[in-house]
Amino acid sequence: MSIQLDKEDVIRLFTGLGESMRLEIIFLLGEHERLNVGEIAEHFHLSRPAISHHLKVLKDARILKSQKSATEVYYWLDIASLSERLRAILTLLEACPVATEAQQSR
Repeated sequence: MSIQLDKEDVIRLFTGLGESMRLEIIFLLGEHERLNVGEIAEHFHLSRPAISHHLKVLKDARILKSQKSATEVYYWLDIASLSERLRAILTLLEACPVATEAQQSR
């Protein structure tokens, strides 16, 4: 399946992935089915508002999904969206003339 990549979507994706604390949150969520802000904050030396900011960036980048349950919001990785878009970016890069020439010269 081929997806259309929007420049702004790619920028949001790499912004989400481009910060060490957000990567740590991604790896933490990769080890758990779903966590709320408090549960995530327990693993880091950051305030809940700081964690919430990182979660918003990750959600805006479509790296995470969330669902409100009573008074808590639970977050989990959106593996399908993340892997599909990363594969699409890799496919585009591999199709670039420079990449094609590099493959032929090996």
